[in-house]
Amino acid sequence: MTDKTLTEQVNIVISTLQDDIKQNKLDLPSAPDLLIKLRRLTASSYTTANQVAELIKYDTNISGRLIKVANSALFGVRNQVTTVQAAITRLGQKRVQSLVIGLLIGQKLLESKTLGLEQYCQQAWQASNNVAAISFVLASTKTDIDPEQALLAGMVHNIGTLPLLIKLNKIESLKNKPKILRLVAEAVIPKLYAGAGRLILKSWNFPDEIINIATEHRINKQTETNSPTLSDIVFLAYQLDKTPITATTEIIPHAITTSTAFNKIWANQQDGVVEIQQLSKQIEQIKHDISN
Repeated sequence: MTDKTLTEQVNIVISTLQDDIKQNKLDLPSAPDLLIKLRRLTASSYTTANQVAELIKYDTNISGRLIKVANSALFGVRNQVTTVQAAITRLGQKRVQSLVIGLLIGQKLLESKTLGLEQYCQQAWQASNNVAAISFVLASTKTDIDPEQALLAGMVHNIGTLPLLIKLNKIESLKNKPKILRLVAEAVIPKLYAGAGRLILKSWNFPDEIINIATEHRINKQTETNSPTLSDIVFLAYQLDKTPITATTEIIPHAITTSTAFNKIWANQQDGVVEIQQLSKQIEQIKHDISN
């Protein structure tokens, strides 16, 4: 297959998917059954940790991950929990819901694997966790934004990758051609996942503030308020995830330090770099806790 043929094929796929997104015809995966049931259950202020545990415990993967997170260094506790109910009590229902959503998205991404896209699926899921961890830490340490909301927003920021992967898997001309499929995915998904993300979040009945994250997380958005918004936090998290941040980091990219979001939180670049260095260990710990 020549480069010209490949370019033409990529352009055809992009054009088709753009039309599907604009006309709301993109095939979207249905919301996971566990997510629907969990939302329904936690909508009541009288819901108990035991009721949530009864719902979740049948998914051994998610149950095990919640227990692991509850026992992580993030909470600075020595007493280890061994049951789902105890893990939910320690984590709190809002955080549990955010974590479960992230884990369900991860499961769907990994289930959508096809020959040639295994690494792409894994990277998309890891990016979801990374942005969630950074968003959670920034929200909880530097703003009045609900950190659980920030965690959720980070986890779903790239959810539009999912329906695009599913669509690419169904294109007959790409089957049994893993190298070509990967090249097409690398060209198509970065261009279109934001719009696809908005569609799937709306389809899954997320609130508008979360739906907007799908298209706003890459934008240095100008706002009238001087206070950081949820979009600001996820924008910074998305940008910082592309930058190796360690305790010895000396330079944060100009695109970050000159952004509206950065300047709402830090008075100058030096203060921002120092504080990001200080937060790097906590961020890495949360990344590890929610990813492994």
